[in-house]
Amino acid sequence: MNLGHWNFLLALISLQTFFNASAQISTGNNSLKGSNNSNISYEDTFNRTSTEVLDASIHSTLDVSQTYSTEAATIQSGARFATSVPVQSPVDNPLDPADCSQREKYRKQPVATPSSRLRKCCPHGENLNIYRENQSDSMCDNGLLSFEPTIISAVLFDNCIEDLEIETTLDYDIGNPCNSSLLYDDEEDVFFVLQDGSLLIIDKFGNESYTVKEHYCLDIDKSGHLFAFTCVTQVEEQIAFAKVVFVAVLMLISMPCLLLVSYLHMTLRLLRNLHGLSLSLMSLCLPSGYFVHSVVHISGIPNQGFIGYVIQFCILSYFFWYLCICFNVLLNVWYKLPCCIQCSKSWATFNFGCYAVFAFSGPATIVALTVQKGLPGMPSYFLQGLTESIRDSQRYFIPPVSTILFLSFLINIISFFGFQRISGYAKAEKNIQERKCLFDQQKYEDIKKDAKCVSLLGIIMVVSWLLEIITFYSGSNSNYLILCDMVNGLQGVWVLLIFLVVRRRRTIILRWWYDRGSHEIEGTELQALSNSPT
Repeated sequence: MNLGHWNFLLALISLQTFFNASAQISTGNNSLKGSNNSNISYEDTFNRTSTEVLDASIHSTLDVSQTYSTEAATIQSGARFATSVPVQSPVDNPLDPADCSQREKYRKQPVATPSSRLRKCCPHGENLNIYRENQSDSMCDNGLLSFEPTIISAVLFDNCIEDLEIETTLDYDIGNPCNSSLLYDDEEDVFFVLQDGSLLIIDKFGNESYTVKEHYCLDIDKSGHLFAFTCVTQVEEQIAFAKVVFVAVLMLISMPCLLLVSYLHMTLRLLRNLHGLSLSLMSLCLPSGYFVHSVVHISGIPNQGFIGYVIQFCILSYFFWYLCICFNVLLNVWYKLPCCIQCSKSWATFNFGCYAVFAFSGPATIVALTVQKGLPGMPSYFLQGLTESIRDSQRYFIPPVSTILFLSFLINIISFFGFQRISGYAKAEKNIQERKCLFDQQKYEDIKKDAKCVSLLGIIMVVSWLLEIITFYSGSNSNYLILCDMVNGLQGVWVLLIFLVVRRRRTIILRWWYDRGSHEIEGTELQALSNSPT
């Protein structure tokens, strides 16, 4: 066969190859049309080569089409997604894997744990109120829109994300943990919450693949748009561990002082009256809160959830019981003493029961509101209100305590005028002649002494609370702030000094020791005991 015949045969083979390749791409059929050429070796070699090229081309075409169809579904519904970066064709990079399973996994994968939380910016039942002229300014306001972000279970690969299609739910943490933050809007960005509570952000325009943020918060505004705040700088712990331990130790020192006050007022018959029982329970609530609070901070136990609510309840009960004690003084000086009311045991029990219901139901209601809003129950001790969300977390602690102390101060002022009204024995004698009742002078002196102790404790509580507010709202980290916390931590010592070092209380306690053979009473103390009523 001469050279011309060879050229003609090669031309026929090339033409047949061109028509077969065109038919395969247009119809998606992998079969090639047969050739009538008698040269079997060239035909077999060509068919194998053309089939491999066509299979690779078809595979690349399907892969690209599937990738872009997935991205289109993501942009439309926001519920399903693949990688935001288009997959390269094997013609450009034949070694690029075709799907996520063939890609390299990220070393740090999202893993759901019992402590995994989704962070919501605003409390439950509230939504963002975004000022459109300045998107960086935001605040929370009452809202009726339900907050239902998309939570997915996914596996992260290099420039690829595999949705496991597993239904996932997470509990919420409330508040924005950021000093400064970046704002994402669901109209311009696509973001999901992963199973471990972290935030997955996808750029739907394909500028970059995706990012995962652990420090963020999500919420919706009144128009229904979902916003994500991611931290540029996070709120750091502003109190050194040594300072925490020091103040916690002071709280632990207060505990035995308060327990001693509570024990003596429950044990000694002369102290076990309505005032003493109220003081005893007040002295039990504060060390309970101090103990749990100190253990949590020294041991590094997570203070979210149930433990925080227990501490909040105990410390709020302390302030509520103080309000009851102040009201008891007011009731005595304005009603029982002028009207010569002698309370029976059943009436005193009923009166104490009313105080107990008020002192425990009030904190329980506040804690229930805190739980309903999803706010942390941990009080403001050791905290600084550096951001709006941190300050908002104390809405059910700082305002109630401030209100109770203000009401207690007003009650003490009213009680002072009540003592002025019946002060002096001559005034009491006049009441005896007018009302024809027996004025209890000894009870008057006891209530007057109790009122002095309650007022002195109120001054200390108000001062220490003002120092606590200064500490919380101060943005600095100055050393003088530790003095404010020290005064707060030593409240148990003040209670012990005020209610047990008074002469009347000291005399009763010494006689109690004398009855047990532990102390000999001499001189003026013996005279005071002989004059005291039994």
